[in-house]
Amino acid sequence: MKGKMLTNERLAKYTSWRVGGPAERLYIPFDRQDLCDFIKTLPASEPLFWMGLGSNLLVRDGGIRGTVINTKSRLKQMRLDEDGTVYVEVGVPCAHVARFCAEQGLIGAEFLAGIPGTMGGALKMNAGAFGGETWGIVKKVETITKVGVIANRFPADFKVSYRSVNNIRNEWFLSCNLSLQQGDSLESQQKIKGLLEARAKTQPTNQPSCGSVFKNPNGDFAARLIEETGLKGYAIGGACVSPKHANFIVNTGNSTAADIEHLIHYVQNKVKECQGVELQTEVCMVGEHEVESQKGVTLQDPKKFGRVAVLMGGSAAERAVSLRSGAAVYEALKSKSVDVIAIDVTGSPIDALTGIKVDRVFNIIHGRGGEDGVLQSVLEVMGIPYTGSGVMASALTMDKLRTKLCWQGCGLITPKWYLLKDENDLDACIEKLGFPVIVKPAQEGSSIGMSKANSREELQKALQVALTYRCDVYAESWVTGKEYTVAVLNNEALPVIRLETPNAFYDYEAKYNATTTQYHCPSGLSQEQEQFIRALAVKASKEIGVKGWSRVDVFIDDSGQYQLIEINTVPGMTDHSLVPMAAKQAGISFEDLVWRVLETSLD
Repeated sequence: MKGKMLTNERLAKYTSWRVGGPAERLYIPFDRQDLCDFIKTLPASEPLFWMGLGSNLLVRDGGIRGTVINTKSRLKQMRLDEDGTVYVEVGVPCAHVARFCAEQGLIGAEFLAGIPGTMGGALKMNAGAFGGETWGIVKKVETITKVGVIANRFPADFKVSYRSVNNIRNEWFLSCNLSLQQGDSLESQQKIKGLLEARAKTQPTNQPSCGSVFKNPNGDFAARLIEETGLKGYAIGGACVSPKHANFIVNTGNSTAADIEHLIHYVQNKVKECQGVELQTEVCMVGEHEVESQKGVTLQDPKKFGRVAVLMGGSAAERAVSLRSGAAVYEALKSKSVDVIAIDVTGSPIDALTGIKVDRVFNIIHGRGGEDGVLQSVLEVMGIPYTGSGVMASALTMDKLRTKLCWQGCGLITPKWYLLKDENDLDACIEKLGFPVIVKPAQEGSSIGMSKANSREELQKALQVALTYRCDVYAESWVTGKEYTVAVLNNEALPVIRLETPNAFYDYEAKYNATTTQYHCPSGLSQEQEQFIRALAVKASKEIGVKGWSRVDVFIDDSGQYQLIEINTVPGMTDHSLVPMAAKQAGISFEDLVWRVLETSLD
């Protein structure tokens, strides 16, 4: 086969809700012929499920057994046929179809611009938007059978109704021909633009969702009924009824499929109780609920990891913190029955791993030597999978100054700074930044070597302290405001934490030893601010290529401006650490958090 086969592949990244358990097998076909050849190889008993963009779809946390075929970015041919119909394969996004038809001077498909899925999903669900429905413009379709035979079918072969199509058993859509009317191309394109603008104004397009969750009852709107019931903004776990449009359920950053499904049923029950109307879902809910043990704990298979080495310690300034983090991670994995060994790396990681057979590494070495790409490059050469970010992202994020430069290049805001090479730079720094400032070694973590300076004399002393760490040193404008931190796990932000310390700033002492540091989670931000800062943290991570997990520090200054401070790609996992704190607020135990981080090594 020319396509790509993945096993035990988590489907969260393939769905618009960004949730979903693993597919037993996921096949991404190379092209139409490859798909036909692949289907012919499947045994008759093999369960088969098709996915496009994963919108209007809820994959349960237990995942899907059998084979999932994903046509995203595949089966994307589209053309104007000689008979005047538009031929579209099922992998083409609906919005692309709307634009193509308008460009050809054909009208009647503009509503497709409002459907956040592919033509395959639109055909399957008779998707609609702005008063239009998919099967209202379908002339014929191609289907493929379980044995790879392609057939031509017509609308009369199906029972089509509002958001429902009774398909022929064991046949799946491959393409369709759309019958449209000739019209004004410019007018059609303007109509699409207007529909998209209306969608952006009325729908939460900037948050993970599936589109509309419930069908509109006859003569009414589901959104009105939900809003009248007082459910706008109501949340279960990380799933929330959108404050912008009540017929949307959004993933605020840490939702599970179970959260979403529970919220769907809750909304149905409350609307029935208060309004006397039974709401029907538009959503296709598939897969299995996670299996639970008698104690109510989700069963997980530790064998999939093989033997895991927790690398801790290192020789950098953060060694002591790393040893504490490593011990906690080791115990958590041990409690999950993972075959785990703890290794204190005091020199070369190659020497530390010599003679030891491991299948993957949980890297919890903070700072230089563990967080800067060095360990990552060694593990890649040795062919050992590891947790977290790769070589380039690790090297970049370890350097605070160059991280700031990247963020600035991407249009993200970070405090002003000035590079300090020696004492000759002090006066120019003062002229540019004024006081107060904070002086930082660019390649140290845990606030090591940082000092606040309110005068030239203090700035000089702070520079001398920072220079002892033998890396670039810079001064940064002091930000007056409130400090927040956001943990990001698999491109999803956990609840925001607000930090308060009586110290001059959130330094090493405040992080690991002090009992006076206060952690506020929930953060006290409004829902809109919380969602914005979470999205900012995810964007700040993605722009630098961070993978797996990270922690982003953000200030909201006195003027209300959000300012990025720094990012950590191997955050602490001690009893004072922030990522476990945020996970706990999201309902994730420390042991499950460690498990999820270890799962990033499977990617």
